[in-house]
Amino acid sequence: MKLEKLEDNTSKVKGVIIGILLTIGLVILINYITSLARYRNTESIELASGNISYNKADLNIIAMYQESSYGTNGYKQIDDVPTEKYTLSNKSYCEVNKEPIEDAQIEYREGAIYVGNIKKRGTKCYVYFDMDYTSDDMLAKLEAIKQSTYEKTAMPSPITGPYDEQKENPEHKEKLYTTEDNYGTSYVFRGNNSDVHNWVTFANHTWRIIRINGDGTLRMIFQCAEPNCTDTTGEKTQIGKNAYKIGQSSDNTYVGYYYGEAGQDTYEATHTNVTPSTVAQAVDDWYTGIGAMTNYTKYLSGDTGFCNDRVIVKEIWSTRNGDGYGKIESSYSSASRLMPKGGGWRKNQYPTLKCGVVMPKTDPTEEEGFSSFDEIDPIALKRDLFTLEKSSQGNGKLSVPAALITSDEVAMSGGFAGTAGTNYWLYTNQYYWTMSPSHYYSNGGYSLVHLVHDDGKIATSAGVNWTGGGIRPVINLNADIEFSGGTGKSDNPFVVNTSM
Repeated sequence: MKLEKLEDNTSKVKGVIIGILLTIGLVILINYITSLARYRNTESIELASGNISYNKADLNIIAMYQESSYGTNGYKQIDDVPTEKYTLSNKSYCEVNKEPIEDAQIEYREGAIYVGNIKKRGTKCYVYFDMDYTSDDMLAKLEAIKQSTYEKTAMPSPITGPYDEQKENPEHKEKLYTTEDNYGTSYVFRGNNSDVHNWVTFANHTWRIIRINGDGTLRMIFQCAEPNCTDTTGEKTQIGKNAYKIGQSSDNTYVGYYYGEAGQDTYEATHTNVTPSTVAQAVDDWYTGIGAMTNYTKYLSGDTGFCNDRVIVKEIWSTRNGDGYGKIESSYSSASRLMPKGGGWRKNQYPTLKCGVVMPKTDPTEEEGFSSFDEIDPIALKRDLFTLEKSSQGNGKLSVPAALITSDEVAMSGGFAGTAGTNYWLYTNQYYWTMSPSHYYSNGGYSLVHLVHDDGKIATSAGVNWTGGGIRPVINLNADIEFSGGTGKSDNPFVVNTSM
């Protein structure tokens, strides 16, 4: 639909216009109207309660803006209403005399814009569109550039052990494992180094694809600080080592990727996301410093979040029945999916890619398994999904679009809690941090967060102040990025086109 200027249909107005065409005032008016040619003004705007007629001066739907990954402010002006791949953004609004109309209604259906609940005189509506991609769009790009298709299969549920090539992939075909995340269907790269073709060159570093997110973005973990490297183990696979929270451990607040204040007597005050943890600061410093990533921020999503799942579980899930504040023993849901109430590790483990999930009301038997994680706690999602400050989703606390992997993602990629496994692609023969809280243990005063151990198993350290954990940044490439070559193999990685 083309945005066009209003044409007045009354003969009287036409006569007036013809009569004053030769005047200087009309020349000025024509210039003004011409400057509005990219707007769509209309005399009849469809409202929820019917149609109301307007004069030219009464209503302007100001030029559309369309999200642009490569723009400096995220949006660019357009002249046409998009007909596909876009949704109406919640940034859209109407105003009168620069005062927002709080109850204005803006709808977008079948390539048309509908406005309602507005005041007549001097109303302006600013309409923004966001890109609406899915994981299938990114999948198609990867398959096109590598000139072959992925075999797809459902993620095992429950997961009963580390990745087993002969059990899960007897014909050695490359597979993607499907499961749901907060955005839609996600495709997870699960398997060993030879069968998983997920190597990427981007920003002069080498990365590995963890999964295609449901919103079409591409989630990747740092592999080494140079393009085209093939290292799968060793310290080159991380940007350094440090504590999750240096010098501090004895309070529930320190399980936070960003945390609140110690010694509080409420959960809310404990987990206010005010101060970056040591690992969060290390990722930020690397991103803006030696990692030299700031020139590539425009290719990265700030809306697709990183989950620091701090949903409290107790009673049926854990003997640690605290409410997640102070020095009270408490357990977090990412641990309960891997660890039964009595301690140790589950024989059947139930990771999820959904952030802010409400855990089922009963602890399943090993035979029954969990019910699906369909219910999302919006408060938990807002608190624990780490996104950039200007994001329309999550908590908006990140200063750079990078964080860490979750223990759920490690389990889905081939790891297993409490059991060593070296046959999956995330194994590096190093300890490295996830951003998934485990629990607070009062005997000694330890806040615990999951790590991947040097033997490949998912477990915890002695506490968040342990300094031996490696740091592997995770990023999300925009859904509209393009590739300039590669097949995803270690000797021929996908190459992200950064010349756009």
